[in-house]
Amino acid sequence: MRHVFTTSLLCSMLFASCSGEKSDVYTIRGEIEGLPDSTVVLIIPLAHTSEAPLAETTVIDGKFEFTGTTDEPIASLLTVKDHYGSKRFILENADIDMSGNVSASESGDGRILYNFNDVTVAGSPLTDEYIVKMAPRYRIDSIMVSNQSTYATLIEQLHKAMADRNQTAIDSIQSTDGFKKMSSTEKYCFTAFDSLFHAGVEENKNSFWGPILMISHVTYLSPKQREMYESFPEDVKNTYAGRLVAQELYPVGRPGDKMADFSQTDINGSEVTLASACNGKKYILLDFWASWCGPCRRELPNVKSIYEKHMNNGFDVLSISIDQDDSAWRQAVKEEDLKWINLRDTDHTIADAYHVSSVPTMYIVDSEGRLVAENLRGEELAAKVDELMAE
Repeated sequence: MRHVFTTSLLCSMLFASCSGEKSDVYTIRGEIEGLPDSTVVLIIPLAHTSEAPLAETTVIDGKFEFTGTTDEPIASLLTVKDHYGSKRFILENADIDMSGNVSASESGDGRILYNFNDVTVAGSPLTDEYIVKMAPRYRIDSIMVSNQSTYATLIEQLHKAMADRNQTAIDSIQSTDGFKKMSSTEKYCFTAFDSLFHAGVEENKNSFWGPILMISHVTYLSPKQREMYESFPEDVKNTYAGRLVAQELYPVGRPGDKMADFSQTDINGSEVTLASACNGKKYILLDFWASWCGPCRRELPNVKSIYEKHMNNGFDVLSISIDQDDSAWRQAVKEEDLKWINLRDTDHTIADAYHVSSVPTMYIVDSEGRLVAENLRGEELAAKVDELMAE
């Protein structure tokens, strides 16, 4: 996306105005009560990851203004720099006005939480369309909020009983009519949302709205949504939102893509790179784990069994721990008797490059460091390695 804040842009705006042509720039004027002078406001992309601001300006005399150009519509957020709260809108080349008021409250970590619910956006046809498309989702959200408010006391009692591990109290609460009604409403909302999500994306899959709705409806995407993404035409996949969705669904790329190389010292002090680890091997299992991770350590016997079965035929394992405690890591490696290469990614350089958000995370790569499979465990992992090594 490109943003130009120069005299040439102003000249082009004047030319477009005089010639009667449609402007290819956006101007966003805001007058929002509750944002004091010198407040820095940002436009950032609506995304599940932290993205760089698209534009930045400052409140002066109670007003602010953004001017720039966008090559395509982008689902965006108006927010206050270094604080919480936002207003959704579609950034498009148009004259857009934002007005209303915000309320502010302390968030607990020293930052301010701004409530933008009473801010309106005018002059943006795509924002109006976005509101219509999202209205059914907001109705479901409203039902959920109302349901939780109605049964707040019951929910609190249940949480306390669960924290106390009081199974008698838990059973008693779950047998009440209130709990059954609350659960029934929750089930309805989850079912309605799932249906709405799939139908909404399907109906809009041939335009930029498809990936925008994927991002808008949920707080994160998982591999099970890949089929939905793959149904988009190439031009839709290449939109701003389409690229964001692809990055989230395929954090290290698609099968066949080359994985990022890295360099790290192993447990014995030797320098290891992905290229050196793959050299002379058919396949490598990259296992991101930690000594304190129960599921990681429960999976290790399976990994060791696979390793011992195929180690003499070109299969190897490269364990990458995210432990901060060096002694805990070394002790776990000793206890588990891990005979393959062991690295500790203390500053998360490798984990970040491989978009590892939780452990265990596993990738199988080939001799050239190309992705073959990801996040298989148990019998699925064993079967996949058997299949690969039989080729």
